[in-house]
Amino acid sequence: MGDRSDSTIALPARMVLTREGLSLFAKNPESIKKVKSRDGMQREGLEADAFNAPTVQKLIMNSYLEEIYVRLPDPLRRRAQIISTNNLVVYAVLYKKLSPSLARMLFESTVVREFNRKNPKNSIVDLKHIPSEKVDGLRQLKPGLFEQMEEEIHADVVDRISSNPALSEEDKSVRVRSLPKFIKWIDKRIWYLYFIIYQTAMKEQMRKAFGGMIAIYLDHTKIATHLSNMLMEFVQNAEKSSLERIMVKNNLARREDVDRMLRDLDTRVKIVEIASKTDQMVDIAWNMNPERNSFGKQYRIQIIVSNYGLIDEVTRSNLARKMKTNVEGINIASFYQDSGDETKLGAGLGLLYNSYLEDICRAEGIQYKCNIFPEPEKEKTTVRVDLTM
Repeated sequence: MGDRSDSTIALPARMVLTREGLSLFAKNPESIKKVKSRDGMQREGLEADAFNAPTVQKLIMNSYLEEIYVRLPDPLRRRAQIISTNNLVVYAVLYKKLSPSLARMLFESTVVREFNRKNPKNSIVDLKHIPSEKVDGLRQLKPGLFEQMEEEIHADVVDRISSNPALSEEDKSVRVRSLPKFIKWIDKRIWYLYFIIYQTAMKEQMRKAFGGMIAIYLDHTKIATHLSNMLMEFVQNAEKSSLERIMVKNNLARREDVDRMLRDLDTRVKIVEIASKTDQMVDIAWNMNPERNSFGKQYRIQIIVSNYGLIDEVTRSNLARKMKTNVEGINIASFYQDSGDETKLGAGLGLLYNSYLEDICRAEGIQYKCNIFPEPEKEKTTVRVDLTM
């Protein structure tokens, strides 16, 4: 995630731990609680009204967290915190994927192959062949040199970003701000391998290949931006649909008066109180389960937004078809609908963002799916986004 001036995200959340996560907290068992996951199962995890962003990001990177689950009657008032959490999750996966990708690129590159051919006694074909103690000792012996290598990579990537005519100034700024974190999370054994090649005539070739891989991952940060925009469209739809349903079912307003009445603060507070008392919440969940959702060297993020009220099959099919529509040149406002039916999702599905994400992911070789479906046993309608890197 990019630099944060405040490391705390004020978002009440339940966090389900993986088996490895439970082992991590075994020495501090009082912090582990029984929490209900998004699928309704009692699990062991953490629960708080706010959480430390860097700590949670490290838990995700180390596969200690399976799920972050948020339940609120009016999640839109936590917009900034939801976006921060979404960015935190996506960036954690990007950080996690960068080191294996760099390692694979290094070992498969002609630079490393040539080095191994010329140095058969010091040939390295796997990071496991590099002892962490050896790396730590070398870094302590030559701290200035490792800092110099990182600074050179930083400068190389910044030059790539600055000279890219396809990027807006805002995009360039976001990537430059994100770069130090990406460099920070690179496995120290990779820097050791880089150091070995740094001593040879292949130094410049490796610097360009190394910087190029980091630039590719920085390019993936636009996924987090579009994903957050789309997520908030879904959250807005879910909250509107949920509060509208409460008002109509309790005869508090005619359907045509709902929007106007929800703009009134006193009315809105009253409806939100009813939602809280009757437990009619909007669910938002990020699932990063490495066992169920990962395959080999792929990492899958599943994002779910649910609200009470069932969508019928005809509407679901229409929306599914609409989500496949060519949206080139169409403004996001064109997608907004007001169905007049309490069982439907309400206004705006963020379909333009969905189209952007499909195009970006297709170009980057990332698997992406976005589906909407009813959950009759829970009397809910759910949007599910699957992203596999």
